[in-house]
Amino acid sequence: MKKIIYLVAFLNVFNIFGCAGTQNVDYPYQETSSNEGRYLYDMGVSYLTSGNNAMAISYLEKAIQTYKNPDVYNSLALAYQFAGEFTKAEIVFKEGLERYPNSPELLTNYGILLAIQKRYNDALNYLKKAENHTTYQRKEIVFFNMALIYKDTGKEDLFLEYMNKAIMYNSNYLNAYTALGDYYYEKYLDKKDLSYLKFAREYYAKALTLSLNDPVIYFKLGKVYRDLGQIDLAKFYLEKALKSSQENKQLQEEIRKTLLDMIENTHSYEKPIEDEYKKQETEKSNNYNNSEVENIKILIK
Repeated sequence: MKKIIYLVAFLNVFNIFGCAGTQNVDYPYQETSSNEGRYLYDMGVSYLTSGNNAMAISYLEKAIQTYKNPDVYNSLALAYQFAGEFTKAEIVFKEGLERYPNSPELLTNYGILLAIQKRYNDALNYLKKAENHTTYQRKEIVFFNMALIYKDTGKEDLFLEYMNKAIMYNSNYLNAYTALGDYYYEKYLDKKDLSYLKFAREYYAKALTLSLNDPVIYFKLGKVYRDLGQIDLAKFYLEKALKSSQENKQLQEEIRKTLLDMIENTHSYEKPIEDEYKKQETEKSNNYNNSEVENIKILIK
């Protein structure tokens, strides 16, 4: 399940249009264009954004014959990638980068493709090149994907560092807040430390302000409040999630099961959460004090 979530996280941040910063790049080759090529490109992008990858590929393959532009290479490579044709996508990315080696969009999206294939060292190499591009205006995408790579390779300190870089670069970057919320919620499930749960709540709440009426975020907040023992708030968010997920039957069924389970087992979820939190903090403090006492004993000896 985690691997699927990880893949989706990458797919959600593709810079499909590839337009940021391209005008300020010193390309080694002269761009060529024609009115017909531009028309074919626009049609290809239209089909790409609507999810019709076959038609997108058809138009973009024709466009690239007369309309030489990094955006065309970027869009065609993404169309192949969305269609599951990773080998063809890689060929197009490489051709584009051979012609436009400083295109930050090509560098970023090729790095993401490599990361999806778990070729992490190569992925980081291309993402770092995009990071060092002086005029790239979407570096939060670079930082976010570098953070995901570090998380998947067990480097949690670098995951947090780069995820926070993404937020510092763009304080309204939704994907970073949801990813941090997921990270701290997973930490809570593993460690049962309520401080992680409170961090998750803060990040999900911020994400909700950036994506109103989002059923996935409602669902995440509902589970957090359930685990915090705040049943009324949990019910509120889970019901909001249920109502706003009409177009996603699979998600809706998962929400319904969670809501019914909470209602049927209310007593097991209701607990004096603040008392439990204080208990955990006291235990941490006692452990620290005991450790200090032992250190002092060693020094006295």
